[in-house]
Amino acid sequence: MAAGKPGGAWRALAERAVEEFRAALGEDLLAVAWFGSSARGEATPGSDLDLYVVARGQGLSAFERCAATLDALDASVEYRALTGGGYRPDPMPIFQTPEKLATHPWILLDIADHGEVLYDPSGLLTRELDAIRARLRQLGSKRIQQPDGTWYWDLKPDWRPGEIFSL
Repeated sequence: MAAGKPGGAWRALAERAVEEFRAALGEDLLAVAWFGSSARGEATPGSDLDLYVVARGQGLSAFERCAATLDALDASVEYRALTGGGYRPDPMPIFQTPEKLATHPWILLDIADHGEVLYDPSGLLTRELDAIRARLRQLGSKRIQQPDGTWYWDLKPDWRPGEIFSL
């Protein structure tokens, strides 16, 4: 999409957030993915900017180090472009450590489905998402879309009571 359209403006804000996280976290920033309605091209005026951030150190520490960055984003040209169009694009980052990423938290299902990796110099997040996609294919997992736009995951359609599996 062109930068003037909502999708392009959302991408510009997501990329700006990556730049700001890089400045705040330096080499501790390992990866950033963009997901949610804005990444799917389905943003509404109530949508926020969903970001998955992998950083060294404790998640709260990374969040605290980026707090000023998050506040500064609302003064950016990219943020104002969206608010001028009637959106409230507040960034909603989920900060995780590489250790937590390796446990395959549930949010990775949505990121693997429709997210976009914006920053991942070592390929850490990309490898984990590829592993999840491979496991979803192996299990025969399906994302079931409801008529109202919501969805759920049928992770193992042939699941039998008592059967245990993992992603």
